[in-house]
Parts: sequence; structure tokens; C-alpha cells
Amino acid sequence: MWAVIKRNPLAILLAVALHVILAVMLLANWQEDKPPAGSKAQVVQAKAVDAEKLQRELQRRKDTEAKAKADKLAAERKEKQRKEAERRKLEAEKKRQAEEKKKRQLEAKRQAEEKKRKAAEAKRKAELEKKRIAAEKKKREEAKRKAEAEKKKRLAAERKKKEEAERKSREEEKRKQAEAEKKRQAEEAKRKAAEAKRKAKAERQAAAARAQAAREAELQAAMEAEQRAGELSRYQVAIQQRIEDRWTRPPNTGGLKCTLEVRLIPGGDVMSVRVIQSSGNPAFDRSVENAVRRAAPLPVPKGGLFEEFRTLRFVFDPRS
Repeated sequence: MWAVIKRNPLAILLAVALHVILAVMLLANWQEDKPPAGSKAQVVQAKAVDAEKLQRELQRRKDTEAKAKADKLAAERKEKQRKEAERRKLEAEKKRQAEEKKKRQLEAKRQAEEKKRKAAEAKRKAELEKKRIAAEKKKREEAKRKAEAEKKKRLAAERKKKEEAERKSREEEKRKQAEAEKKRQAEEAKRKAAEAKRKAKAERQAAAARAQAAREAELQAAMEAEQRAGELSRYQVAIQQRIEDRWTRPPNTGGLKCTLEVRLIPGGDVMSVRVIQSSGNPAFDRSVENAVRRAAPLPVPKGGLFEEFRTLRFVFDPRS
């Protein structure tokens, strides 16, 4: 009862107020309808009618209150059922979400374990592959080492065999050469004897011719030497003159001279020039070197006489 009052206090207050109002109205009607003295039958009848009417009104109100109470209880049951259904639905959703979350966690854990397993498997395979590659490499290196050892052994045997064959061949060649040399020496001795005899005769005949030729050669050589000396002197003077023509005397260098070495090519072009004995004055030495370069090509002979001028050394002593 108290639980119903706590849940619906407003409805209870309204019901109490309604009962109070009805009681006041009945009391007022009763005072108005009160019969005068001497009218007892009418009073009894009025009271009976009013009591019946009040009874119906009370019954109607009770029915209304019962119906309202029943409706209220039905509404409360329906609301409670709705809330219970909502609670069950919420709990089911929470349970579903929890199960879904658990499934996701289990799936994530499974995937992580699968990933870990695959990583471990990949690592194991990589290590096995690495070991296999290392083993194959070691096997290849061992095979290569054995092959190289076999090759060295075979080459050593072939080289030894070849050296032995070459030694025998050399010995055989030496024997043949010794025999051929012995035979050649015998023939040479015989030939020399005949040649000596022939030469002795020819020498006597050629002695006179040689003496005559020597005299003629000496005369020809003297003439050629004189002519060659004249040619060399002429070209040397021409070269000296050409250099002096291209030379500019530095100030305060009177009376100086230096010795030069000039390397030439056919045609007179200068390959190099250097002072091999200085004048003591660097400016004078440089001026002479520059004059030689400006004078190129120098006048030189052609043919075999040019070799006398390929490396030319001379003293540069300009006129005062």
C-alpha cells in the first residue's frame, strides 16, 4: 500500500479530496432535505433514496478508482515490461558488444600469434636458407680449392714432364751441335789452310794496290776534310751572324761572352737552347738565348753534313 502511495502520491491526494467533497455535498443535501417534525415517513423515504444514491455513487467511484488503479497497474506493468525488455535488450547489446569485442580481441590475438608464427617461420626459413647458402658456398669453395690443387698438381706434373723433355732435347741438341761443330772445325781448318794459301798470294797482289789506293785515299780525304772544314766554317759564321742580327744588347754588357749549346732539327728549327758557360750576367745570357730562338730557323746544311749541326756548341762573342 505504501509503495503504491509513494509511486502515485498525486492520485491518492485527488482521491482523498474527492471523498471529502462528496461528504460535504451529502451533508449539505441532508440538511436541506431534513423533514419537519411530524413527517417521519417522508424522512425515512428520503434517507433511503439518498442512501441508495450515495451507495451507487460510491460504487461508481470505487469502480472508477478500481479501473484507474487497474489501468495504472497495467500501465506500470507495461512500462515495467518495456523497461525490462529495454534492459534485456541493452544487456543483450552489451553482451553482444562484449562478445564482439572479445571476438575482435581473440582475432587480434590470433592474428598477432599468426604474425609472430609467420615471422618465426620466416626467420627459421631465412636461417635455413642462410645456412644452405653458406653450406653451398663452402662446398663450392672446397670444390674450387680441390680443383685448384688438382690443377696445380697437374700443371706441376706437366711442367716437370716438359722440363725433362726440354732437358733431353737440349742435351740432344748439344750433342748434335758438338758433332756439327767438330765437323765444321775440321772443314774450317781445311778451308782456312786453302784460304791462307790463296790470301797470301792475293795479299801480295793487293799490297801494291792498297798502297796505291791508300795514297789516293789520303789525298782524297785531305781534300774532303779541307772542303768539309770550309763548309762547316761557312755555316757556323752564317749562324753566328744570324743570331747577332737578331740580338739586342742589354745595357752595360760590353765585352761579355758566353758558350751556348743549341739542339737543332733538319731545316734549322731550334729544339732547345741553353747556356753551358755563363757570362756572369743573367740578362746577357737570356738575351743571347732569346736571340737564338728569334733567329730560327738557322742556316744549316742538308744531308749528312747536318749531323755536325744537330748539337751545336759555340762561343757567342759579339763584336764591340
